[in-house]
Amino acid sequence: VIGTRPEAIKLAPLIIAFKSNKDIKVKVIFTGQHKEMVVQVLNLFNIKSDYDLNLMRINQSLTYINCKVLEELERIFSEINPNLVLVQGDTTTAFAGALAAFYQKITVGHVEAGLRSDDSYDPYPEELNRRLISQIAEIHFAPTTKSRKNLINNGITKNIFVTGNTAIDALLLISKNIKPP
Repeated sequence: VIGTRPEAIKLAPLIIAFKSNKDIKVKVIFTGQHKEMVVQVLNLFNIKSDYDLNLMRINQSLTYINCKVLEELERIFSEINPNLVLVQGDTTTAFAGALAAFYQKITVGHVEAGLRSDDSYDPYPEELNRRLISQIAEIHFAPTTKSRKNLINNGITKNIFVTGNTAIDALLLISKNIKPP
């Protein structure tokens, strides 16, 4: 589930790797939280979304995003019946995606798990989103050992994998296609 440019950048290497494995069926769901910026990134990585919720509106509120993502993902998840839903980071799309999967008893994997500021309002609403996703997720992909420790300090002790930062993987992937000046 992708809604923002950072999510698209950081999930692109995973999507590409999963799609190259014939045993894994991948569906990319784009919420449209940051439409134009995400489309640019998806095009850069040659990724096509299978679903576009197209929810972006002028002056959209966090409540609007949450409600629309929950409603639309309920329908899509019922249709495709996934075994796993991956969300990345701390956006409203990531939180709503994790919650929608939880409501349908679908395993949630959280990429970039364990980042913490320890202030619910800094950054707002991202800090609380990431903490709530950590409570929902069953698999935690922490970028650093510090992030892993943060999860453990918050009582999350199972299925934590230190993976590094997928933004670096995205940079390495895309740099292969850029010609030197």
